[in-house]
Amino acid sequence: MNFTTMLQLHPLFFLLVLSIFTTAVVSDPAGNLSSPYCPTYDCGNGVQIRYPFWRLDNTTSTQFCGYRDFGLTCSDSGEPILTLPTDSYYVKNISYDDYTLTLVDIDIVDQPCPRARHNLSINANVPLSYSSKDLNLTFYFNCTSNSSSLESIECLGFSGMRSYVFIVGEEMEDFDLLETCEEKVVATVMEAEIISVENLSSGFGGAMKKGFVLDWRSLRDCGECEARDGLCGYNIAQREDLCFCKDGSMSRGYCKVDPP
Repeated sequence: MNFTTMLQLHPLFFLLVLSIFTTAVVSDPAGNLSSPYCPTYDCGNGVQIRYPFWRLDNTTSTQFCGYRDFGLTCSDSGEPILTLPTDSYYVKNISYDDYTLTLVDIDIVDQPCPRARHNLSINANVPLSYSSKDLNLTFYFNCTSNSSSLESIECLGFSGMRSYVFIVGEEMEDFDLLETCEEKVVATVMEAEIISVENLSSGFGGAMKKGFVLDWRSLRDCGECEARDGLCGYNIAQREDLCFCKDGSMSRGYCKVDPP
């Protein structure tokens, strides 16, 4: 007996299949909740913005569905942007399966010779952390030291000043670059991009333009809401957490689950 015949002869079978499918959709932990409060959006580069991320713009209402610090704006060129304490970053990829996002520093995108201008800073209250895929590079800029044992970054040298880059932990112990350089900056890249580079002083730019990866985790304040099949949100005007439930309702704490 084929599937079509079973549906014709057993209408209850059809209702059972429909019930299972519907339950699977509304309970998707990645956030595929059918609710006007939790829409999906694409700025234009193909990266899907959905829970726990959300679109932030001038039309954002006083309440939204998603984590408070995960609002993404859209650039004029169609790139989603995440703003962190020290700078803004293009979001090149979001993996809802691995709970990771790939970011590229906006400041270096169009630079033929990228210059890291700040350390990456993540607020302790934001559920983001470095990924095991990352590697840190230490840059020393505008140094007066000149040694044949140190290979400088040719494209960043000027007026007799030199700049250097090292993998964190592999700096030259014989030189105190902090004493002879104007600035030290640590930049994060993907380790896989550095492994393939033959010469770090000339190949770091390509790695920086590929970006780095951050992991995200469940927001502590959202634990009870999400544990009951809800999605977290926030009311800006009243400064209170919200919980959007799969039945379309909204709660200030968590969703009520009927006993089995």
